[in-house]
Amino acid sequence: MRKVGPTCVATVRKVHMVLSNYALTIEEEATCVEVGYQRQKPYFGDPTKNVNYSEGDLWETWQHVVCAGSELAFARMVGKNDFIPHYNKWKSELDIPGFGEIRYSFPPVRGMRYSTRDNDNLVYVLMSDGLCHKTRRVGPDWKGPEYKAIGWKLGSECKRDEWRYNDRTWYVPVVHLNPMESLVLNG
Repeated sequence: MRKVGPTCVATVRKVHMVLSNYALTIEEEATCVEVGYQRQKPYFGDPTKNVNYSEGDLWETWQHVVCAGSELAFARMVGKNDFIPHYNKWKSELDIPGFGEIRYSFPPVRGMRYSTRDNDNLVYVLMSDGLCHKTRRVGPDWKGPEYKAIGWKLGSECKRDEWRYNDRTWYVPVVHLNPMESLVLNG
């Protein structure tokens, strides 16, 4: 097993991945819809407030819903059954308190984004699938498609010249992410 660096919040106690796929319950999905709405609400009708506003409020809200779902799914994968995603998207709180940051990529997954606004000492996990897929649900559980944990990297390991996208962003190719089973988490 590989431990991440001593300054990283993910080194406190060995807890290994419980699952690498997770489908949200209908209650969890509803929570993510509320969180996604609340994350976008401050920007409704004013694209000048949102640095990434390019596809309109509906699309931006949907993206926030999908990403909140990835945070919740990862928390469940590692046994954090009381976790609820927060509305804060200004990076003053970790996606999952006591852990680090969750990144989401719409399929096809090509890599994990890392930027100069990110923290070199945190663990970043790449997730995909889940609520981005429109599917007909079937009872009795009505669950949608599973989210998948793709891989992870310590922030400081994401900044290689060959992965540079522009002066502020890198994209770590999936083949260079660490396998999920090598991640040691805090409990």
